Amino acid sequence: MRHLMETLPRWRLRHPWLTDVLLVVLVAVPPVIREQPGWRPVWVQITVYGAFVLPLLWRRRRPVLAAVVVTAAFWAQYLGHVWGQEPGRGVIALAAVFYTLVVRGLRRQAAVTAVCAASCVLLWVPDWLTATAGSDRNVWFTPASVIFWLTASWTLGAYVRARRALLAEFARRAELTESRRVALARAAAAEERARIAREIHDVLAHGVTLMVLNAEGARLARHTDPTATDRALAVIGATGRDALGELRRLLDVLRSDEPAAHGLDDLPGLVACCPADATLELLGERAGLPEEVVEDAYRIVQEALTNVAKHAAPGARAQVRLDLGEPGPDRRVHVHVTNTAGSGDVRRTLPPSSGRGLAGMRERAARHAGTVEAGPTPDGGYRVAAVLRPLPSTAVVS
Repeated sequence: MRHLMETLPRWRLRHPWLTDVLLVVLVAVPPVIREQPGWRPVWVQITVYGAFVLPLLWRRRRPVLAAVVVTAAFWAQYLGHVWGQEPGRGVIALAAVFYTLVVRGLRRQAAVTAVCAASCVLLWVPDWLTATAGSDRNVWFTPASVIFWLTASWTLGAYVRARRALLAEFARRAELTESRRVALARAAAAEERARIAREIHDVLAHGVTLMVLNAEGARLARHTDPTATDRALAVIGATGRDALGELRRLLDVLRSDEPAAHGLDDLPGLVACCPADATLELLGERAGLPEEVVEDAYRIVQEALTNVAKHAAPGARAQVRLDLGEPGPDRRVHVHVTNTAGSGDVRRTLPPSSGRGLAGMRERAARHAGTVEAGPTPDGGYRVAAVLRPLPSTAVVS
């Protein structure tokens, strides 16, 4: 029984014509058409009967037309005494079309139909009272039944309409939620692509720049200082291995969705690879610092040192100063990379640049509500200053 109660509503939604068939059966079977004293001729009965039954088949497609035909037949039945003083079954057909008007939201047409039906019954009541005078029949049963059917159909129609509107609103909200989920997923994918692009840019720009510069230096010094050539080749090999390791880490990130983080202990090696005479100053407390902040600070230093290697003149010195701040809600991480002007002209053959270095640094700082300032210094050098504001994170540097 429970399975049947759950199945019937689904069947009715998939096959709405079943409801129309049931209504037709309820109104038309068994027929009341026959010759009887006080009733109208059979052909009149058939006509009125058909006006009750047939509109139920198109009440969904033409609800107003069905209501007009049924209401006219209702008037003809009662005021024309088609079945004498018998109430007949027109009230069921009228309730059906009345329900359809309410469900479709045709309130004005439904109100007109209700007024017409009530007026018909009021006009018919005096004859009904006269015909039933002295009998033991309840004279108010028929008018009360008409009022009951109309009220029930109005109430049911209003309920069904409100429920459909509620379900439609739920469906709309579900669709909006799904659209928002898709949009957020696309935004997350775009952000991830941008992050991977920044990582690849930093790895390749830094590694390739150092290898090109050391290769140029080795070519120039191969006849005058063989040991310098050996040192340059060693740097090229180490830089190439580091770059390959970075790329493998990025590929692992794409496979496992885990961050390829660099720790503070990697900074000395990064600074040591810079062709300029570079020094590192590390201040502040490491405790409580999110790993993503350390990673982005590392990348900012890496990009700044890459720019030093590309653009600084021979003899330039670089200084990297990283202040991790103190644990607390107002914690700030300050990154400063400066280089002096050096001496001589920069005459190197460098790989093509994408021009995304400074933009990438600003994007990394913006992830932590920070800023990046970059520009020349009064002594002819260059300075990069970044401020990162760590947000609460589950992954922190111990």
